[in-house]
Amino acid sequence: MSAVLKLVQAQQFHEQLEVGSDSTARATHSLQAAFQYASPWQPTLARYIIERFSKKGNLVLDPMCATGTVGVESTLLNRSFIGCAQDHSLVRLARARLFPADLAEVALRLQFVNFKKPVDIRGYQDPFPHFFDADTFRELVNLKSSIRGSDDVAGGFINFIVASILHGHTTSHLSAYTSPSAALSAEAQSSLNRKRSEVPSYRAVAARVLKKAALLLRDGVPSVLQDPRNRREVFHAEPNSMHGVSTGAIDLALVALNQPGMFQHGLQSWLRTWWLGVDIPAENRENGEPSSWRGYANEVLVEMARVIRPGGRAVLRTGQGRLGSKSVKYRAEVEQIVTECLPKFWRIEGSISERYVDSSTSSSARLQRTPSSVGEILVLRRA
Repeated sequence: MSAVLKLVQAQQFHEQLEVGSDSTARATHSLQAAFQYASPWQPTLARYIIERFSKKGNLVLDPMCATGTVGVESTLLNRSFIGCAQDHSLVRLARARLFPADLAEVALRLQFVNFKKPVDIRGYQDPFPHFFDADTFRELVNLKSSIRGSDDVAGGFINFIVASILHGHTTSHLSAYTSPSAALSAEAQSSLNRKRSEVPSYRAVAARVLKKAALLLRDGVPSVLQDPRNRREVFHAEPNSMHGVSTGAIDLALVALNQPGMFQHGLQSWLRTWWLGVDIPAENRENGEPSSWRGYANEVLVEMARVIRPGGRAVLRTGQGRLGSKSVKYRAEVEQIVTECLPKFWRIEGSISERYVDSSTSSSARLQRTPSSVGEILVLRRA
């Protein structure tokens, strides 16, 4: 989902940002068309924040980088980028998006894959028959074997493409009808197949990979994403313990704290971990209780204070949700943590409220509508 931004001026550093959900992807680079549901930062929102609160040549950090949305926008705006993720599959996907191959490289790499090579049928057992036709599964296994362990750009980008179409609800995906974001259990998928009277049909892997590659690369591969001198790093780390990031190195961090009842970013897909050959990530520690979540938020803000230079900024995207049985506004919770616990590290510069609207409706209707999803952006400046 892409966005249209309209800035409505209010008092200094207390502003309202209208974010429309009905525009096409032409407002952003076509590489951002994959995994749009996986990041709390829409590309145009990330671009707005990066342009406003950093300069060319600055170093931008996304400590929960998902599949690299912020990284692409940072690089396109001539900033350096560091991303961290708690899930090894997200690390691989973000790196592939930041180092894309061109369409000719993808096509050439696929030509060297023997998709028809026989595979051990014993590998095609529960749960795979609920998701894939036998021939589709054979082609997937052969492609996976061909690019396994390779560190070439084309192989990594093909991994990224397949992960984006591995399962979903259109014929462009490789599976039977299912969720594109979260892989169902075998039992749930079997039940869905019965409900739809569906048996997984054959989906040609190479053709769909090329089609998706053409979609993602329709705007070409930007030169800044091809230049090895442009710093783009992604590694595995917790947002409250980023040992790979030097003290005082960051100019701007875009932070979306895990918030119960609000953002559920990430990719909950055991099928993608199978495809990428990584371990299924351990469940995140539970932050549903007020004291636990505030402790987690405090740890992240202390770590941000370590890595961000004096005068740099942390821009936090928060929202409304629940802590335990209490309905809360997370911006107020973060403000309280900063004011009471971390005043020597942070100064609150202001806030920006997001309003999600449908720009196809009239202005009066938009103003009267209660948005279905609201975000609050809190801007902190490092003391």
